[in-house]
Amino acid sequence: MADIEFDTTELDKWERKLLPIIEQDVPKEFRKTVRQAGNLLRRKVRRNTPRVSGDLKKSYRVKMKRGNMYEVDVYTNKFYAKMVEEGHELVRVIGRFKKGRRTYRIKKRLGFVPGKFYFRKAYEETGKELPKHLKESIRRIAKEMGFDVW
Repeated sequence: MADIEFDTTELDKWERKLLPIIEQDVPKEFRKTVRQAGNLLRRKVRRNTPRVSGDLKKSYRVKMKRGNMYEVDVYTNKFYAKMVEEGHELVRVIGRFKKGRRTYRIKKRLGFVPGKFYFRKAYEETGKELPKHLKESIRRIAKEMGFDVW
């Protein structure tokens, strides 16, 4: 399938004109839209997360970036989330030895657990749905600013 390139110069000009207006006139509404996008991603990640105990699924949070109204973080503090997402090696410690002050472990590699890629899938799904949500948000903002929107 051939890549299709679009001329986005007009869109870029429109965006450069629109963003300062949004920042000045309706920043609260715009922050709300960005946060909704983060919540949409979090819902999809939670839905796609494989469940063993449910702790990982419940641990996802959404946080707006400080000083930047265009970014939102969807994150977890669980250390094993990356291993579930990308996969990890199975090892068994079969012994230890000391060399100087350090203790080293002797490991036996048992195999590899493939990743589930649940976050990546949710991110791609959200990327497909985001233009629809953005369009609705722009309509809400335009109505609030007094423009006639269909």
